Amino acid sequence: MAFIVDGRYLRQEMPGAAIRRLQAKGLEPDVLCPQGARFDPVSGTFVSGSDARSDLNNYDVIVARCRDALGLALLAYAETAGILTINSRSATEQVRSKAEMAVALERAGVPCAPTVLASDAAALGDLAEDWFPLLLKPTLRDNGHGLQLICRRDDLRDVHWPEQLVLAQRYLPHDGFDLKLYVCGDRVFATRKPSPFDGDPAAAPQPLRPEPGLVDLALRCGRVFGLDIYGVDAIETADGVAVLDVNEFPNFTAVPDAAGEIADFILARADTWDVMPVGTRGHSGAFAF
Repeated sequence: MAFIVDGRYLRQEMPGAAIRRLQAKGLEPDVLCPQGARFDPVSGTFVSGSDARSDLNNYDVIVARCRDALGLALLAYAETAGILTINSRSATEQVRSKAEMAVALERAGVPCAPTVLASDAAALGDLAEDWFPLLLKPTLRDNGHGLQLICRRDDLRDVHWPEQLVLAQRYLPHDGFDLKLYVCGDRVFATRKPSPFDGDPAAAPQPLRPEPGLVDLALRCGRVFGLDIYGVDAIETADGVAVLDVNEFPNFTAVPDAAGEIADFILARADTWDVMPVGTRGHSGAFAF
């Protein structure tokens, strides 16, 4: 078993906590970090930045928390080799791009905050006044990086957008909390977390039991992309729940025993995989958890 993990996630809660839980069960997953590495798509050999070598063909299961182009290429290779991948390359690619994600959710009829895509911020100047406040999002970033709240149309003049595409989302009135829906297989967990712009930054996330409607909404989002482990960001508005974002393999913040849930799900998926049985053989990994 191996985990493909972008370097920036190595010190976050996930997937380190899930890896430690698997280790407690007697497994020794390798951790493959794409940054500074190289890969031979003929032999399937991955060479890490520290020159440790791993053959992807020796793995039964590959779990990914990565958005790096090389990491996604590793997933593509694994899938063609018949190796179980969680999440799949195609699912990760779709939510990696917030633009593609917005199109897919809209086409699937998922209730979302009103969204528009534009080549730059200036192109949003003709939006009706009721679109404001407007939240600008980079299309290829995560963890809330690069968000800009635009309160008035005139404020767009001061925006210097560094990317080729901007996703603009109407900032809907709500109670100051985001709903964080975390999904592992068919298990859905929920927390309420202060919104980044109008919530109380000192307030801690609050676990809550998701109502059936929220469970259905979260699973529906997963089916749109074919995700196994993922999160759905949403808010409660006067017109109902609106989805803001979908992301693959989040940190499951404030979810009790999230690591155990994820580890058990991975092993259960491996047990039902009809190509290769789950394996416990370890290789020389570069990182410890």
